[in-house]
Amino acid sequence: VAAVAVVAALSVFFYKENKSGSSDKAVTNTDEGDNLADGQIFDYEKAGYISLGKYKGLSVDVEPEVDDIYGAMMDDATENEVSSKDAIKSGDVVNIDFTGKKDGKKIDGTSAEDTYVWVGKGEYIDDFENGIIGMKKGEKKTVDCTFPSDYDEEDLAGQTVQFTITVNDVVNDTIAKKVSDNKCKNVQEYYDKVKQEQKEDNISNKGELVWDSFKETCEAKSVPENMLAQSKTDVNLMYTNFAEMSGMTLDELLESFGMDEDGVSEIAEDSVIDVMIAKSIMAKENLTMDDTTYKNKLWTALGYDGDDEKSLSDLEKEYKESQGSHPKNDMMIEVAKDYIGDQAKVSDGETTNE
Repeated sequence: VAAVAVVAALSVFFYKENKSGSSDKAVTNTDEGDNLADGQIFDYEKAGYISLGKYKGLSVDVEPEVDDIYGAMMDDATENEVSSKDAIKSGDVVNIDFTGKKDGKKIDGTSAEDTYVWVGKGEYIDDFENGIIGMKKGEKKTVDCTFPSDYDEEDLAGQTVQFTITVNDVVNDTIAKKVSDNKCKNVQEYYDKVKQEQKEDNISNKGELVWDSFKETCEAKSVPENMLAQSKTDVNLMYTNFAEMSGMTLDELLESFGMDEDGVSEIAEDSVIDVMIAKSIMAKENLTMDDTTYKNKLWTALGYDGDDEKSLSDLEKEYKESQGSHPKNDMMIEVAKDYIGDQAKVSDGETTNE
């Protein structure tokens, strides 16, 4: 069930980031490459469906995003039911909402929600960070903040703005110690620990990180008709299951995501393109997927962790009931991602794969 929610959310992210109206790709009505058995390898590039971009030696940035680190720190505290009633001090990391007003009127660019601030780091103007000090989780207050006269935004330079700040969450030294089982003495050490863990995870998932940028260098010339029809059915199944789990109808769920049937079709088409790219890479590189790899990929895709106590047939059945009719095809995408990740070059800067 958790996996259905995650996949649905990721699909919505893809849709919102990439929606561009109806597809301009031809739908090919041909048996070649369109009626393959689940897991059957086929070179769609050789058959003329797609052209692949460079997939060896890609550069991948494995440095975690700062907000992801902050978010993980707070999620760990929530999951471990660790909290603190202490007043916020310099050195604490907080999650806040804030709204800026002058003479009672909101000012553009001075409001935000779900924002992280490491108090005392100088990420915000002094009056703003000093105003947070002394507050507690759940507290709301308004503080006067005067911007420096040489502030970059000329409209705000030297101006005094009233900021209403709400503290949503806090990580302090006490929480850092408890969540880390006293391995970290303070917030800085805990931040460094979480950052390193995320970096190691990124290194282990280089293919996932570089897949979207690689995919942008590929060209889908046509999409097999039967594969597309089945993919639409599978995507509808996934969202229907997610809707039932959320106590909503399918239409209500799609509307909540800002989607419609065209959005579902776009996600379905994108899934087919993923399969064509993956199978083409596997064909060119003579890659295979044995039962052990297949089972491990299914186990992960279904959101399980810990010891594997289910049979391959049970996992396959569960996947088909909740996410899609062609689990081997879908896991081949993961195998292809692993391959291009293994071939990728790690960088600590901006990723460029032109």
